[in-house]
Amino acid sequence: MPTPKVINPPGTQQALRRGISTLVKAIAPTLGPLPRRSVAENLNKLELLDDGGLIARRIIALPEPEDDVGAMLLRQVLWKARQHMGDGAATAALLYQKIFTEGARFIAAGADPMRLRARLLALLPALSQHLTADARQLRAESELQALAFSVCYDEEMAAILGEALHTLGQFAQVDVREGHGRGMACNFVEGSYWPGGAQSKEMLRGGHRLVAELHDAAILVTDMEIEEPGELVPLMQLALRSGVKQLLLIVDSISDKGLAVALDKRVSDRIRTVIVKLDGYHPGELSLAQEDIALLTGGRPILQKAGETLATVKERDFGWARWVWADDKNFGIASGKGDPALLRESVRRLRAAYTDTDDDEARERILRRLGALNGGLATVYVGGIAKDEIRQRKELAERAIRALRGAASGGVIAGGGVALLRCKAWLLHDLDSQDELESRAARLILAEAVEAPIRQLLENAGYDPGEVLAQLSVCAGDRGFDVMKGEIVDMAQAGIVDVAQVQAEALRRAVASAALALTIEVLVLHRDPETMTEP
Repeated sequence: MPTPKVINPPGTQQALRRGISTLVKAIAPTLGPLPRRSVAENLNKLELLDDGGLIARRIIALPEPEDDVGAMLLRQVLWKARQHMGDGAATAALLYQKIFTEGARFIAAGADPMRLRARLLALLPALSQHLTADARQLRAESELQALAFSVCYDEEMAAILGEALHTLGQFAQVDVREGHGRGMACNFVEGSYWPGGAQSKEMLRGGHRLVAELHDAAILVTDMEIEEPGELVPLMQLALRSGVKQLLLIVDSISDKGLAVALDKRVSDRIRTVIVKLDGYHPGELSLAQEDIALLTGGRPILQKAGETLATVKERDFGWARWVWADDKNFGIASGKGDPALLRESVRRLRAAYTDTDDDEARERILRRLGALNGGLATVYVGGIAKDEIRQRKELAERAIRALRGAASGGVIAGGGVALLRCKAWLLHDLDSQDELESRAARLILAEAVEAPIRQLLENAGYDPGEVLAQLSVCAGDRGFDVMKGEIVDMAQAGIVDVAQVQAEALRRAVASAALALTIEVLVLHRDPETMTEP
């Protein structure tokens, strides 16, 4: 086995700094409303990118192994920030770079890395609170559209997404799909839907559309695998006795022999039955989806694992809904007859869980459940000239939706780097009272870092950062520089805002990770390291 290469200080900090700088140089030009772009070669195709998180993901490894470590540390931070909040990768990159660069300088001057890290982390909660102290909620559709534009810089997309989130709320069920034209469109559908279509096309009576619609339908949810016709007979007899005219049966699976019972003309003339299954769920998620459907409709899941069968079903186990539809891929329910109080309590618990967790996959699962329970769906169709353009616009729309959800939750703050810049005075106001070197260093490091994003934004737009910052130094409140108009304005009135949660998350991830990187003393490099495509 080849002998690994070991790098010790000061080479460690120099190598990390080179790697971080290389990645930031590729990402920093994308910040702001007048961004430059990066070109990445992906599968022998060139991509024109202005998304910092995506640029970071495309960089799999740097040619120099020593430099690659720093780049990969930052790459993970940026991709996680993009997945979690949809935006903020460029801001996080600039904060990270400045914190590491300034921190390494203080360490070279004698500061202890571990104590410095502790002081940086100790300042973080109060700094985040100061950053978001003046956050305000967006109420009007026009405000949501302005915020969406600040993420995607696409007026048509911003208008559609702002309308969707304003109409359906923070936890709206919004699906982004490929369109067929060059523009965009949005359809709103009442109710909730789940993946999993009708188990027989004979059940779809919708002409060429192949869609089944049921009105005032009974709904039964079960985890059973129905193999024999006799298993279904007791249920159909109960439905007949209960006066059910239309029935949606949600099963784990059903055989052709079982389907024959529901499709038998003697039965179907008296009860129109549509049988569907829930697709694409893990076992734990599947049971939660079944519970959600029962909650919406006022029914109760019939569970084989609890020793139940279709012969044990009672009339009270049926749920009900005013309208049910199903096609060959999905089914939906509108105006379910569930208990509103129980529904509100379930939604309250899910919202609390969504806010409390930092796990991106868990948040996505909770969001899908909230979208279903809230009972409203928007489908956004994204068009374009070519497949690559459509794919990029879809990703951009999904990023903007995540940012809008964050704004609906935590509000917005002054944009254009102004909110971060205002933190500088707070960091420096009691600097003279700090006796410990690391405490003073932590405040000076963060004071330099919070100025980095606005400097880069101004540079990207073609302005002299020093000249503009000198003008802003005598301004109070939320006044900042509008790079589109080339003048100082009230950022809130001008609609130039950032999502508070995005900025706070970028700050938190940058400080925590850069502070940890400052404590790295030794790099051990393998000659043939494993290449990871996922950050």
